[in-house]
Amino acid sequence: MCYYCKDCNAYVGCHNNTKQPLGTMANKELRDLRIKAHSLFDQIWKEGKMKRKEAYKYLFDNTGIKHIGSSNEFQCNKIIYFLTPKDKKRI
Repeated sequence: MCYYCKDCNAYVGCHNNTKQPLGTMANKELRDLRIKAHSLFDQIWKEGKMKRKEAYKYLFDNTGIKHIGSSNEFQCNKIIYFLTPKDKKRI
């Protein structure tokens, strides 16, 4: 199940077997930013650096952002910048 806007090609998926959205509607550009932000974020807990709940608290404490799936472009870029290793950041 998902919600889809035909006019702007924005959509959001839903939690399994529910009509509850996983976040907010997003166009292609925003979906790509969310995917990149999530890939950096997921490395923290999937590699065992922190537990998942701790990683979300770490993200919130350092960016003020609670949920990647509800983030706008500015917030996604903030997450990406924050989570990108310092030796790979462009200034």
